[in-house]
Amino acid sequence: MDPLKNFKGDRILVTGGVGYLGSNLISQLIKYGCDEIHSIDLERTEQENPNITFHQVNLLDSSSLSDKVKEIKPTLVYHLAANLNRSRDFSIVQQLMDVNFTGTTNLLNALEDIPYKNFIYTSTSEVYGGKDITPPFKETGDFVPASPYSLSKYCGEMALKTFSEIKEKKYTILRMFNFLGSNMPTNFFPSQLKEKLNRNEDFPMTLGEQVRDYLYLGDVIDALLLAGHTEHTNQVYNVCSGEGISIRELAEKAKTKMKSTSSIQFGALPYRNNEVWNMVGDNSKIQKYLGWRQKTSIWKYFEE
Repeated sequence: MDPLKNFKGDRILVTGGVGYLGSNLISQLIKYGCDEIHSIDLERTEQENPNITFHQVNLLDSSSLSDKVKEIKPTLVYHLAANLNRSRDFSIVQQLMDVNFTGTTNLLNALEDIPYKNFIYTSTSEVYGGKDITPPFKETGDFVPASPYSLSKYCGEMALKTFSEIKEKKYTILRMFNFLGSNMPTNFFPSQLKEKLNRNEDFPMTLGEQVRDYLYLGDVIDALLLAGHTEHTNQVYNVCSGEGISIRELAEKAKTKMKSTSSIQFGALPYRNNEVWNMVGDNSKIQKYLGWRQKTSIWKYFEE
C-alpha cells in the first residue's frame, strides 16, 4: 500500500485547520481515505464538508479545549496552529509564548488519557540561528533561535518531547523551511512577488542576498502525511529541498518565467535585524527514515 494512502479508519485532529497549510492538509487527507477529520481553530469558517467537523476553540481556554479533545478522541494529531509573527521585536515574546508554547502544553494535557498513534508538530527552520552553525542545517547542533517566534516554537518542541517522555507517547517534529504554493496568503514574499509580477507593477525589496530553501506545497503535505504513520517516531525532521537560492535569484527567475515587465527594485527595503543569511537544510534524515522525496519544482508556483 502507498504509505501516503493509509488513513482510512483514522480519527484525525488538525489544529489550525482553517489556515493555509491546515486546509491543504485536510483536503489531501480526505483524498487519501480519511472520513473523520476534526479541525480546531480560533477562526470560524463557513466551509461545509461531511468529512470535516469544525470546532472554534481557543487553545488558551484549557477547559473548553480539554472537553472538546476528550469528545473527539483522536487517533492522530496534527498540531499546526500557531502565532506566526516573525518580527525580531523581543517585546512580543509573551504573546508568542502564550499561543505557541502554552497552547501546545494545553493541547498535550488535554490528550493525556487518549491513546493516539502520533502527535505531529510543525516547527520552523528559524529555530536554526546563531554564529555556531553553518548550513546545511542538520536536526542536531548548537543553535540559537533567530526570533521570538522561533524561540516559542522551539519551546513547543521541548514541551512535546518532555510530555511524550513522561507519558510514553509518540511524536514527530517537522521543522518547516520555506514553501510556496497555489493561493498562498499574501503576507509571504513569494506571493507578494507573484502578485506584483502578474500586474507588471514595480516590486521593492531588499538587495536579496538572503539564501533560502524552498519547497512546493505538495511536497510539504507529503511530509506531513508520511509523518502521520511512520514507525520512526520521537524524531525531529527537516522538511526542505537541501538546496539554496537567493531571494534575488528567485525574483529574477520568477520575472522571466512570468514574462513580466515589472521593475524589481533591489535595495529599496532594509534588511531585518538578526537576519539569517543562509537558511538551507539537510534533508537526508527525512529521506532515510520517512521515505520522503521532493517531487515538484518550485517554479510550478510561478507558472500556475
